Amino acid sequence: MSKNQFRIILTVAVLGMAKLSLAAGMASYVGIGLGNTSAEVNGTSGQVTASGAGYRLVAGSQIAQTLSVETEYVDLGEFAGSTTNVAAKALGVSGVLTMPVTGMLSIYGKAGLARVETTVATHAGATATTPLSDAVVGMTLGYGIQIDVAPNASIRLAWDRYKSSPLAGPFSDRINMNSSGLFILRF
Repeated sequence: MSKNQFRIILTVAVLGMAKLSLAAGMASYVGIGLGNTSAEVNGTSGQVTASGAGYRLVAGSQIAQTLSVETEYVDLGEFAGSTTNVAAKALGVSGVLTMPVTGMLSIYGKAGLARVETTVATHAGATATTPLSDAVVGMTLGYGIQIDVAPNASIRLAWDRYKSSPLAGPFSDRINMNSSGLFILRF
């Protein structure tokens, strides 16, 4: 699937969600958050866990009392290997199932598809080459807790996993993101 085809499908899905949620009188929301990402990177002593800082932007529509459809852009950060730096970004759409626990606290799970693009560039001491870039569309999974801090605002603490391209460099085939806080604003 090409990058433009994925963008068109994602745009149509977002517009369809917005139309359905407005017709049903359900809430739409946007969010922004920071997180810590980790991936297995090949090093001189074998595979090591590398971590970086990332951020995410989300937009979603609640289509039923406990079901939402959400799109996201995620900068998964940069990871330093022994001779390379690897950067990753994702664009995806997911279904989010939320289960209330108490008045303010809910747990949620999500599953969907994301297009993850990884770029590998060499750094000091290695032969300079043109950065290698590759993208893959794969499944994304996540879960976490959501705390309502106001009638139209929530904070999420989350864990998400994205499939990455092993062809683009020294990655394993997945990147994890632990969000330290995703601020959600409903309208």
